[in-house]
Parts: sequence; C-alpha cells; structure tokens
Amino acid sequence: MPGGAGGKGGAGDASDAQGPVGLPEHAEAVLALARAIPAGQVATYGDLARLVGSGGPRQVGQVMSRYGSGVPWWRVLRASGRPPVGHEELALEHYRVEGTPFVGGLPNGAGMPHGDYRVDLRRARWSPESVGSPGGQRPGGQTQGGQTQGGQMAGGRVGGGRTAYGRGGLHHVEVWVADLGAARASWGWLLGELGWVLGDDWGHGIAWELGPVYLVVESGPDLVAGDHERTRPGVNHLAFHGGTREQVDALVAAASAHGWELLFADRHPYAGGPEHYAAYLHDGQGFEVEVVAT
Repeated sequence: MPGGAGGKGGAGDASDAQGPVGLPEHAEAVLALARAIPAGQVATYGDLARLVGSGGPRQVGQVMSRYGSGVPWWRVLRASGRPPVGHEELALEHYRVEGTPFVGGLPNGAGMPHGDYRVDLRRARWSPESVGSPGGQRPGGQTQGGQTQGGQMAGGRVGGGRTAYGRGGLHHVEVWVADLGAARASWGWLLGELGWVLGDDWGHGIAWELGPVYLVVESGPDLVAGDHERTRPGVNHLAFHGGTREQVDALVAAASAHGWELLFADRHPYAGGPEHYAAYLHDGQGFEVEVVAT
C-alpha cells in the first residue's frame, strides 16, 4: 500500500508483526482485516470501512498509507479493481505470485499492462466467513444457512457484507465523461440521494457503490474527443429505483440545482406510460437517467 509498498512508510516503519505501538483503534481494526485477506483475494477500501463499522473508504486509505507497510497492502484496492495509486507495478508482482485474477487477463497475469489493469473483483473479492458476529451471523444480517433476518434468501456474500448476485446479475456500469468535475457534482448528488455511497476516487475516476453493484464515472487518458448523444446508437439511459412517488417528486424539485434537467416535462411524470410514474433527467453532458417510483 502507499507508504508500505516501497518499504518506506512513515509511521508504518515502527510496526512489528502486530502493528505500531499506540496505533489508533480504527487503524488496528483496518490492519487486522487486511491481514486476514487470503492470498489471491482482495477487498476494497469500502469493504473494509463497512466491516470496521466506522469511517469510510478515504479513512481506510489513509490508514493503509500510513501504517500498511507490515500487512499485504496490495490486497486492499479501489472499488474499480485498480491497485493502489503509484504502486501498480509492485502490486502486479504480488498478484502474479498469488494467482490473483485480472479482468481480461491470462491466469498467470501474462500480458497485463504494468500501469493500467484491474483485478477481477467478481472472482477475487474476499468473503469472510464471519466477522466476530454472535451466533455465526454473517455481516449484513445473513445467517450461516444463507437466510437473511428478513426471511428472504440472499445471494452469495462478498467483502463488506454485500450480497453478490449470481451469474447474469449486473456487476458494474462505467460511464466515460468529458468533464469529470461536472459529473462529480451531478452524478455524485443524484447517486447520493438514491442511497449509493462513494467507494473510491482516483483522480480521473470516481466509483459509487450500492449493494454488490458499482457505478464508475471516469475521464481517463483513453477518452477520445466528442460529446455523448443519447439518441445515437449505444446506451440511451440508466434507470434507477427512486422509492415512493413523493421521493421521486422531491428529487425532481432539487435536480436543477445539481446539474440535471427534466426531460419530457409536458408528459411528466407519465412520459413512460399511464401506469409508469417516473422522472427522466439529463445532465449538461447529455446523459440521461430514469428514476422510477416503485
């Protein structure tokens, strides 16, 4: 991890196998989880934040940066599956030794670019059997038999107590934008209102998470010039469950202050049909979302 990757981590240099003397309680909890991740598996900063139960991805990143030299820092990465910033090549060596799966990569990691690759979170994400919960209860309320506290069957568990969908479930969505600052404001507000949480921010991209799914907004070096146009061939829009009708109405009322405008205003809220209560919004970069009352 940053600081530890080069063997020159600041406060982390004072650590022994159990961590630095006088380590903050939150940091101790984060490092204990990092040590527990098996070889060949990984967890995101957000996963560890949820397991610890306090702080967020940024706080976990700070702990790993300052104290992480004595733990397998390469097993804690960003929500996009990318390794810690500035330590991609060294992390890649560890992943190859441990057999960590890559997105689109060969089993032995051959051919992976040193600075731009992703760990396959679908296959590599750590699923702790328990996190000290009484009665063998899994994180997130799932019991050992796979039954949730609400009585509904859940899917397999992934790091952070998140439920993993089976084959065919949506894993993630990646949206490339020309103006990341504008997208950070508009998408960040909208997703936050809908219950998504910030999972990672790596400078030219941001990831938000909801359950087992994450959404990336990115403006990387491979982006080509041009504007997005929703009416051209390609993805037209993303649709989200918006809660009650009152919640959808409140979202529409606030949207214009956060970079979104209402589409089909003359037919709102039934632009999708007389039985379909939804808001269609678009932002200044031409992206459309549908927020459906459910």
